[in-house]
Formats: sequence, structure tokens, C-alpha cells
Amino acid sequence: MVQIYLLSIVANVIAGITLASGYLGNKLSFFSVFKGLRENRVAEITLGLSTAVIGVLKLIIRSPAENIPVAGDLLPALAGIALGLILLSEAFRSKVEAASEPLEKASRVVFSYRVPVGIAGMIIGILHFFFSGVLFL
Repeated sequence: MVQIYLLSIVANVIAGITLASGYLGNKLSFFSVFKGLRENRVAEITLGLSTAVIGVLKLIIRSPAENIPVAGDLLPALAGIALGLILLSEAFRSKVEAASEPLEKASRVVFSYRVPVGIAGMIIGILHFFFSGVLFL
């Protein structure tokens, strides 16, 4: 379906920009607008949940130009799931007051890579828009 294809691209790009907004906002002032999404908990949960759900749907529903049902959309689907889960865990981490040490250690590892994962998700979304029929993209 074309709608899921377009939603996947938009969700990956917006979620990627949102995750990398701290770094990108220092480089270009346009990206500093997306810092508000990371500060607003409801917006972050909504964006994270919708990106993860669209990523799961992308595994099931193929793009219009794809000959291979699953493998052609694998990278955008996995990127959407990863971006959504990072946004959700970041939103819910602030709500948890007393985190255990293993949880805190795992969150430190995951959140230290949020900028590269965000930029990668943004690039995957843009490349998937331009090269929809390419295998794994």
C-alpha cells in the first residue's frame, strides 16, 4: 500500500530528526524546532508509538514497487521499530523515579547512540523515498 510506504518515510524522517535534534539544532537553526518534540512527553510517546507500529506494519505490507515482499522493506521497517522504541523508552525513562542499576546501565548505552541512530533513520527514510524498488532499502 502506498499509504504505509509514505507513512514509513515520514515517520522515519521525523523520528530521526527528533532523536538527533540536539546535535542537528546546534548545526542548523531549522532543526532546533524539533527539540520541542523531545521535551513534550505526549508528543514523544505519540511519535514513538506511531513510528514503531508503522515499522511493524512495514514488515507485513510491502511497498508498491517491491518484487520481494519482506526483504525490500526490511531496513526501513527495522529503522522504524528501533526509532520508535528509543523514543518510547526515552519518554518512559523520565517517568521512572528509582531505576535499577542494570536498567540504568542499558539506558545509558542506548541513549548514547541516539544521535547516530536518528541520523541513520533519517537517511534511511530519505533513501527509501528515492529508491523504493531497491532490495533492502
